Amino acid sequence: MKIQGRIIFYNPQTGKGKIILHTKEKMNFSIEEWDEFELAPEVNLLVDCEMDKDILIGITVSSENQTVSRPAYERDLSTDEEYIDDETEVEASTYTVDEALKIHFSPIEQAIGKPPSVINTKEQLDYFLAKRFLFTAYNNLRSLDPKIYEHGEMKEKINTIDTLHKAYNSLSEQVDIPQYAFEMIFLRIQPEYIKNQEQREKYVSAIPSLTELINSLEADLKSGEENLKTTTNKKIRLSIGAKLKKIRGVYVDAIHERACIKEELEDMVNIKQIYTKKYFREFDKKLSILQVKYKDMIERILNYKAYDFDSYMWKNAVKSKSIKEYFKTSGIKGTYSTETFLRYYLKTLDQDKLKYEQEELFRLLNYFESKNS
Repeated sequence: MKIQGRIIFYNPQTGKGKIILHTKEKMNFSIEEWDEFELAPEVNLLVDCEMDKDILIGITVSSENQTVSRPAYERDLSTDEEYIDDETEVEASTYTVDEALKIHFSPIEQAIGKPPSVINTKEQLDYFLAKRFLFTAYNNLRSLDPKIYEHGEMKEKINTIDTLHKAYNSLSEQVDIPQYAFEMIFLRIQPEYIKNQEQREKYVSAIPSLTELINSLEADLKSGEENLKTTTNKKIRLSIGAKLKKIRGVYVDAIHERACIKEELEDMVNIKQIYTKKYFREFDKKLSILQVKYKDMIERILNYKAYDFDSYMWKNAVKSKSIKEYFKTSGIKGTYSTETFLRYYLKTLDQDKLKYEQEELFRLLNYFESKNS
C-alpha cells in the first residue's frame, strides 16, 4: 500500500530523516528505504511511501512534485538567467562536471581505497554511537597496561579510523549550500572563470583608489583656485597656475580611467552566471547522489573498523595480568568486552544527574542488548 507524504527533515550526514504522511502521522526513515537513484532525499519533497502494514519498506519521489515550490537557490538561478544573453558565447568549461567532482572526491576515494567486502558483513558496530565510549575504554585499558596497546598494529587501526572519520566529515564541508558548493568545487578550478574573476577583482579594487585620488585632487584644485584669486604677486600666480594645470591633468586622467573601468566592468562577460546556467543543475544533481553514496560507504566501513578495533582491543585485554586484576578488584563480571565495561561504568553514574553524553551511553547499551537478542 502506498501513502503520500512530505519530507520535513533530512540529515545527509546520518542518512536519517522524518516524513509527515497525508494522514498527519510522522514517520522516521533512513537512506536504506530510499529507492531513488538519481535524486537524494531533501526537505519539502513529496514522496510515495510503500507500507507493509505499519512498516515502511520503500520510498519513491511522488509524480506530483511539480506543485512543490522550488528551493530558493533555484529561484535565484532563474532570476540570474534573465540577465544572461543567450547569444553570449564563452568557451566550454575546461573541466566537465564529472571531472570536477572526481577531483573533489579523490581524497575521499583515497581514504576508502578499493571498497572492501566488509562493508556488507554483519560484523559491524555502530561507529557514531559507540566511538566516544569505545575510545574511553581504550584509554582506560591503555593506562592499565600501556605495553599491550602501544604498538604498530593498534596505532594503524586508530589512524585508519581517524582518516575515514575526517573523510566522512569532509563530505559535509562546502556542500550544504548548493551554490557555494558549485563555486568551491566546480567554478574555482575553471581557468576561464579564474581569469575572469581576477580581472573583475582588479577593476573593482581600482575604483575606490581612483575615487579617493579624485576627491583629493578636487580639494587641491579648490584650494589652489582660491589661492590664485587672492594672490597678486605675478611670479607666485604663475607658479600656482602651473601646479593647477598639472593637477587638472591628473584629475581628468583619473576621472577618465575610472569611467573606462566602470564601462569595462559593465561590458565584461559574467562567466559565473553563464557557467551557472549551463552546469549548475547537472552539478547539483550529481553531487547529491555522490554525497549520499560516499557517506553510506564510509559509514559502513567505519562500522566494520569499529567492530574490528573493539574486538582487537579486548583480545589484547585478556592477555594482560594488570587488566585482569583491575576487573577482579573492581568487581567487573562478564566477558572482556565494551558492553561489560559499559555496564560497569553506568553503575557508577548518578542517573538523576545525567548529561546528554551520558544518556547516549544508555542508548549504546540498548544497542548492544539488541544485537545480542
